[in-house]
Amino acid sequence: MAIEWNDSLILSHEHIDDDHREMAALINKLYLSVSETFGKESIRTAAHELLRFSQAHFSHERGLMGHHRYPEMVEHLGEHNQLLSELQSLIASIDTDDDHPRFEAVEFLDDWFANHLKGADARLATFLCERT
Repeated sequence: MAIEWNDSLILSHEHIDDDHREMAALINKLYLSVSETFGKESIRTAAHELLRFSQAHFSHERGLMGHHRYPEMVEHLGEHNQLLSELQSLIASIDTDDDHPRFEAVEFLDDWFANHLKGADARLATFLCERT
Protein backbone atom coordinates (compact mmCIF):
# COMPACT_ATOMS: atom_id res chain seq x y z
CA MET A 1 0.00 0.00 0.00
CA ALA A 2 1.42 3.39 -0.97
CA ILE A 3 1.97 6.09 1.63
CA GLU A 4 -0.16 9.14 1.05
CA TRP A 5 1.63 12.19 2.43
CA ASN A 6 -0.73 14.51 4.28
CA ASP A 7 -0.74 17.07 7.07
CA SER A 8 -1.22 14.41 9.76
CA LEU A 9 2.37 13.27 9.03
CA ILE A 10 3.91 16.70 9.62
CA LEU A 11 5.88 16.95 12.86
CA SER A 12 6.65 20.70 12.69
CA HIS A 13 10.39 20.20 12.40
CA GLU A 14 11.19 21.39 8.88
CA HIS A 15 14.26 19.28 8.14
CA ILE A 16 12.78 16.09 9.58
CA ASP A 17 9.49 16.69 7.77
CA ASP A 18 11.33 17.21 4.47
CA ASP A 19 13.26 13.98 5.00
CA HIS A 20 10.11 12.08 5.89
CA ARG A 21 8.37 13.34 2.77
CA GLU A 22 11.30 12.07 0.69
CA MET A 23 11.39 8.76 2.57
CA ALA A 24 7.66 8.25 1.89
CA ALA A 25 8.29 8.90 -1.81
CA LEU A 26 11.12 6.34 -1.85
CA ILE A 27 9.01 3.73 -0.05
CA ASN A 28 6.28 4.36 -2.63
CA LYS A 29 8.81 3.96 -5.43
CA LEU A 30 9.90 0.62 -3.98
CA TYR A 31 6.27 -0.43 -3.53
CA LEU A 32 5.57 0.37 -7.16
CA SER A 33 8.66 -1.55 -8.31
CA VAL A 34 7.56 -4.63 -6.37
CA SER A 35 3.83 -4.47 -7.10
CA GLU A 36 4.18 -3.73 -10.80
CA THR A 37 6.90 -6.35 -11.18
CA PHE A 38 9.23 -3.95 -12.98
CA GLY A 39 12.00 -6.48 -12.55
CA LYS A 40 14.73 -7.23 -10.10
CA GLU A 41 16.97 -4.37 -11.21
CA SER A 42 14.22 -1.82 -10.62
CA ILE A 43 13.53 -3.28 -7.17
CA ARG A 44 17.25 -3.38 -6.36
CA THR A 45 17.72 0.26 -7.42
CA ALA A 46 14.71 1.46 -5.40
CA ALA A 47 15.77 -0.55 -2.33
CA HIS A 48 19.34 0.80 -2.48
CA GLU A 49 18.05 4.36 -2.88
CA LEU A 50 15.84 3.95 0.18
CA LEU A 51 18.67 2.34 2.15
CA ARG A 52 21.13 5.16 1.35
CA PHE A 53 18.58 7.86 2.10
CA SER A 54 17.53 6.17 5.35
CA GLN A 55 21.14 5.88 6.49
CA ALA A 56 21.71 9.60 5.86
CA HIS A 57 18.45 10.61 7.54
CA PHE A 58 19.12 8.38 10.55
CA SER A 59 22.63 9.80 10.85
CA HIS A 60 21.17 13.31 10.94
CA GLU A 61 18.63 12.31 13.59
CA ARG A 62 21.37 10.56 15.60
CA GLY A 63 23.37 13.79 15.56
CA LEU A 64 20.38 15.81 16.75
CA MET A 65 19.63 13.31 19.52
CA GLY A 66 23.23 13.26 20.69
CA HIS A 67 23.60 17.03 20.59
CA HIS A 68 20.42 17.58 22.60
CA ARG A 69 20.96 14.54 24.85
CA TYR A 70 17.67 12.98 23.90
CA PRO A 71 16.63 10.57 26.70
CA GLU A 72 14.99 8.04 24.33
CA MET A 73 17.96 7.88 21.96
CA VAL A 74 18.80 4.18 22.45
CA GLU A 75 15.23 3.03 21.80
CA HIS A 76 14.89 5.38 18.83
CA LEU A 77 18.10 4.12 17.25
CA GLY A 78 16.90 0.56 17.79
CA GLU A 79 13.90 1.32 15.59
CA HIS A 80 16.23 2.75 12.94
CA ASN A 81 18.34 -0.40 13.04
CA GLN A 82 15.21 -2.51 12.60
CA LEU A 83 14.38 -0.71 9.35
CA LEU A 84 17.95 -0.91 8.05
CA SER A 85 18.06 -4.63 8.79
CA GLU A 86 14.78 -5.19 6.94
CA LEU A 87 16.05 -3.24 3.92
CA GLN A 88 19.27 -5.25 3.86
CA SER A 89 17.26 -8.48 4.02
CA LEU A 90 15.09 -7.27 1.17
CA ILE A 91 18.14 -6.48 -0.95
CA ALA A 92 19.57 -9.93 -0.20
CA SER A 93 16.29 -11.57 -1.27
CA ILE A 94 16.01 -9.80 -4.62
CA ASP A 95 17.90 -12.44 -6.55
CA THR A 96 15.68 -15.27 -5.36
CA ASP A 97 12.69 -16.30 -7.43
CA ASP A 98 10.34 -15.98 -4.45
CA ASP A 99 8.34 -12.73 -4.54
CA HIS A 100 6.81 -13.28 -1.09
CA PRO A 101 9.70 -11.79 0.94
CA ARG A 102 9.60 -8.64 -1.19
CA PHE A 103 5.89 -8.08 -0.59
CA GLU A 104 6.33 -8.73 3.12
CA ALA A 105 9.20 -6.25 3.24
CA VAL A 106 7.20 -3.51 1.55
CA GLU A 107 4.30 -4.09 3.94
CA PHE A 108 6.76 -3.92 6.84
CA LEU A 109 8.20 -0.63 5.53
CA ASP A 110 4.77 0.91 5.20
CA ASP A 111 3.79 -0.12 8.75
CA TRP A 112 7.18 0.80 10.19
CA PHE A 113 7.10 4.25 8.62
CA ALA A 114 3.63 5.09 9.95
CA ASN A 115 4.32 3.73 13.43
CA HIS A 116 7.79 5.22 13.75
CA LEU A 117 6.72 8.61 12.46
CA LYS A 118 3.67 8.90 14.71
CA GLY A 119 5.47 7.42 17.72
CA ALA A 120 9.23 7.78 18.11
CA ASP A 121 9.71 10.62 15.61
CA ALA A 122 6.75 12.60 16.95
CA ARG A 123 8.26 12.41 20.45
CA LEU A 124 11.67 13.42 19.10
CA ALA A 125 10.25 16.37 17.16
CA THR A 126 8.35 17.60 20.23
CA PHE A 127 11.52 17.29 22.32
CA LEU A 128 13.59 19.19 19.74
CA CYS A 129 10.98 21.93 19.25
CA GLU A 130 10.93 22.53 23.00
CA ARG A 131 14.70 23.14 22.92
CA THR A 132 14.92 25.52 19.99
